[in-house]
Amino acid sequence: MWVRVRASAARAPALALVLASGLAGCSGDQVPAPAAPADTGVVHLPTSTAATTDSAGHRIEQLPAPMGPVAMSEDRVRGIDYSYLEPAGWSRTDRRLDPPPDTLVQPDDDAVPAFIAVERPMKVGSHPLSEVVDGVRQGFEAKGLTPMGAPEREVAGYRAMGVVVDQSDRVRHVYYVVSYTEQAFAIRLTYDPAHPEALDVYRAVLDSWSWG
Repeated sequence: MWVRVRASAARAPALALVLASGLAGCSGDQVPAPAAPADTGVVHLPTSTAATTDSAGHRIEQLPAPMGPVAMSEDRVRGIDYSYLEPAGWSRTDRRLDPPPDTLVQPDDDAVPAFIAVERPMKVGSHPLSEVVDGVRQGFEAKGLTPMGAPEREVAGYRAMGVVVDQSDRVRHVYYVVSYTEQAFAIRLTYDPAHPEALDVYRAVLDSWSWG
């Protein structure tokens, strides 16, 4: 049974940017190549396992696999330099968040505790995406929360890094952050992790994303 997200659950920390940079190098002597191993007739099959850390070294919270296809309407929700398909049974609303998002959609059934919000883009210049996401993580840590990474993906052809924050056992925030035209876009899902249907809708929104 779905439960309503309390008003306090909507108050996740705003996008915080703490930017830093560093350089590293390495050198070493040439090492003789080892002798070729003898052919023992053993066939080594490649293996594929889910990554446990993102490209910045943060531990990943593995999200549930998709449960099935999601119905999307033909209407597009348009924001600053982006748009996405509106999920069937969801509508754009003016729900109060602090700070106010650029766009927000939530289920028409107000008993479903979920919403998808896109924060207003912030100028980040040429800073790497990993530095921007580190700033987001530090903003959560300053609030006493413990952010995790999320499996990396693309959003309309641009690399996106994820942050997962459990505010309580029944309130989870998932952010994917994308850098486009030197601006950071934070795309947020807030939902009850006991009911992952909203996560499938969120993925469908990201899959339908377009820029400009």
